[in-house]
Amino acid sequence: MPRHLASLAAATLLVPTLAYGQGEAAVLSIVNVASQPTGCHIGLRMTNNLPYPIDMLVLDVAAHTDSDVVFEELSVAFQGIKPTLSQYQKVRVSGISCDKVSRLRIHGGDRCRMGPYARMSFEQGECLKKVIVEDGGLIRMSK
Repeated sequence: MPRHLASLAAATLLVPTLAYGQGEAAVLSIVNVASQPTGCHIGLRMTNNLPYPIDMLVLDVAAHTDSDVVFEELSVAFQGIKPTLSQYQKVRVSGISCDKVSRLRIHGGDRCRMGPYARMSFEQGECLKKVIVEDGGLIRMSK
C-alpha cells in the first residue's frame, strides 16, 4: 500500500463514527465475555455520542439465566466520558458460568449527571432514554 494511503487509512480510524440511529445517544455494548472460576466477567463499553459529557451514569444490570430467571442484579457506573470518547467497565456475575447467562437487561439509570440532567431533578427514565443498547452477539442485551 502506498505510504500516503496507509496514512489516510490510519487517520480514518481516529475519526469517531456514528452508526445509523446512534446520533445524540450514548451507546452501550458488550465487548468481551470471559468465564472465570468465580463467575462470568462481562466487559461493557459506553460510547458518548451526546453533545455533552456524561459526568456520571449508574445503570442497573439484571443477569438472566436460560429460563429467564434473574440470577443477579448488579450496578455499573460510567463517569467522566467526554463527547466522542468511550469508557470500559467490567461487571462480574458471581457463581455462574457465561454460557448460563442468556441475557442482560439494562434498567434504572436514574442516578445520573449529564447535560441537562442533574441527579434526581428530572423524570424517571430520562437518562436511560439517552442510552442505546447495542447487540453485539456475545450475550443478548436489552433495556
